[in-house]
Amino acid sequence: MEYCDSVDRLNRILVRGHRIIQNELLKLGVDDLVPSHGAVLEHLQARGLPQPVTELVTALRRPKSSITKATDCLENGGYVFKKPNPGDGRSYLVGLTPAGVEVLELFRKAHAVLEKKLFGGISEDEVAACMQTLAEMEANLK
Repeated sequence: MEYCDSVDRLNRILVRGHRIIQNELLKLGVDDLVPSHGAVLEHLQARGLPQPVTELVTALRRPKSSITKATDCLENGGYVFKKPNPGDGRSYLVGLTPAGVEVLELFRKAHAVLEKKLFGGISEDEVAACMQTLAEMEANLK
């Protein structure tokens, strides 16, 4: 098979996408968070209850060290709280604070700007096919 720059292209899209989200967050007054924190906030919001870090690691498919670093940063900013896990004394639960709920809305606005740019001029059917292909590519790498 000939060289294909698919990984480089995906990486460029990711880097540019993160830059757009970061810039949009800055415009909205959020200067202490990075784009990857949005997924943690989204997951906590979707669950509705504080979650163990291991749940975040599994659900977001990220290394424990990345999730720990993200939750530490989010806690320092007042966006999440941590409390001992009553079911496992070796771990803790992470939950959203009211400030976390508010900043999640700003993340959503930033993501909306990105998606408008990313999918501009592309039909809904093409977007759906692209998302399906990306899911299949991700599954191939498991």
